[in-house]
Amino acid sequence: MKKRIVATMLCLMVGITGCSSATPDTNSGPGTADNTQLVDPAEEASTDNAESDSAEAESSEEAEEATATEEAADAEAQSGKYSNKIFEITIPDELKDIVKVDVTDDKIDVFHKESLDAGFGGYEVGIWAVADPKEYAGGPFTKLGEISNEDGEVYDVIKCMPSEIQWDYNLEDEPEDFKKLDEAESAILSSITGVNGFTYAEGAGMKGADLYNTVLAKYVKAVTEGWDADKLERENISPEFYNIAIADDGQGLDGIGYAFADVNVDGIDEMFIGPLDGGDNTIAYDIYTIVDHKPAFVVSGGARNRYYNDDNHFIANEWSGGAAQSGFDLYGISSNDTEMILQYSYKYDGYENENEPWFKAYEPDKYESITEKEFDEGVAGITDNYVKFDFTPLSKNEDAKGLAENEEAVEASEAKIPAYEYPGPEAFYSVLYKYIITTFSGDYEKADVGIPCPIIVAEDESDKDDIKVYGDFKYYNYELKGDTLEMVSGGSYPGCMHLKNTDAGYEVTDIELVEDGSDFTPSAKKIFGDHYDEFMKVYSDGEKQDEIRAQIIANYVAANKLSITQFKDYGWDPVKLPEENIDSFYSQLN
Repeated sequence: MKKRIVATMLCLMVGITGCSSATPDTNSGPGTADNTQLVDPAEEASTDNAESDSAEAESSEEAEEATATEEAADAEAQSGKYSNKIFEITIPDELKDIVKVDVTDDKIDVFHKESLDAGFGGYEVGIWAVADPKEYAGGPFTKLGEISNEDGEVYDVIKCMPSEIQWDYNLEDEPEDFKKLDEAESAILSSITGVNGFTYAEGAGMKGADLYNTVLAKYVKAVTEGWDADKLERENISPEFYNIAIADDGQGLDGIGYAFADVNVDGIDEMFIGPLDGGDNTIAYDIYTIVDHKPAFVVSGGARNRYYNDDNHFIANEWSGGAAQSGFDLYGISSNDTEMILQYSYKYDGYENENEPWFKAYEPDKYESITEKEFDEGVAGITDNYVKFDFTPLSKNEDAKGLAENEEAVEASEAKIPAYEYPGPEAFYSVLYKYIITTFSGDYEKADVGIPCPIIVAEDESDKDDIKVYGDFKYYNYELKGDTLEMVSGGSYPGCMHLKNTDAGYEVTDIELVEDGSDFTPSAKKIFGDHYDEFMKVYSDGEKQDEIRAQIIANYVAANKLSITQFKDYGWDPVKLPEENIDSFYSQLN
């Protein structure tokens, strides 16, 4: 069942320190009736004195540490400045006596002291420095900016919010002190300052104008180079933009607009791209969001499958399946994810029921009949909230046009993930993997990453000047979609690779490849020889190939500290990645 976006509860974790006592084992050995040891009285007294002195010293040190901590806390309370290892905030003077502030290494939480002490939460706001967006995505959090230092450490600065009443709910009105704290929240947030070499940049990593120019450069290239509808679709661009571009006699950049809106309310803009046709400017054909600080494609539509910004909180989709079928779907979009989550859907379907064609669903394709009145009211509840886009024509974006003219700059700047490099320890396999990439990658258009996948059948190292590796030397291109590598192109190259071992290292000298069509079997038998049956067994075992492929991808992901969890081929279910196994996996391929 698909999840629905609902109000998220903020769980405030209160740490409870417990003391545990360990009971010594009195049965220290088999057959021992009494483990009592005789100790010299003088030695025992000396030991007791030493232990007593040690205990007193430890107690004194703990007391000194506690006193120092209390004094530091008092000093912070008096100054109103609270800091951790990354940033500090300042509490206004008039609030010093009514707040309680908790500080950890990366977070500062501000409470209304009276409500907290009375057991009603008292939570006002928290400021949290987070390295990985997945740690806060989906909760009651909003990004405020970024904080970084000269060592390259960068953290998202996040505002943490309560989602329910935090003061005494038995009272009719909010306490005056809590109101003062509410009103001072913006002043507290504006006081955020980096410490220990960190610098805070309010609003950094949030505004669409700073985030999506590499994507827009691709649209500029598509229009100026005249990409056809098929190529547009392969590049996750709506084919509708082809019609717009050619209709304006080469001035298509004026007919396509882009706009930004934070529809998942995480503080970071989404981007909507749509037609500038003199209409109401509410239609978007393509939508992008930010995942792990990089632009990520969400969805693409067309003339009969249009998208809208619904009340700056949701994405609406109007679609048509023919003269007697149309639909109105409302989606939420997950934070730091490309997943669109259906809230509810209305469908008019005269094909299914000519007399009563009105339906509603809360889950995909699980429709129930409703009345015409319910249908009309429900559809109006969606369409009445469409937000008009303040589109900027592509022709006005000089940065995107400049990037589009420099193809290398575009490729470098829009690269979502690093190029594949063999992560294992063996020089032999490093040469083999690199040869697969350089030899076969040119057969395909570039994607986010190309990853080789050699399915090795056998190796013959009897002649160091002609080492033979028999296998299927596969190569795959992938696009990154959220946490999934989606295969977009690739091929299989079965045969025998020849290498030699020289003073300079290993070198590929030749590769014999199996031929296609009717020549496949005779050429495979010739090349593989005694290994032919073994090759055919591996060649036909898709499950085993996926297992090897998943491990190769998992090792690449681990080596580059990526958040990818699976790969997917078109029309097939995703394959989950295993744990990395760089140490022993590659040497076990032979």
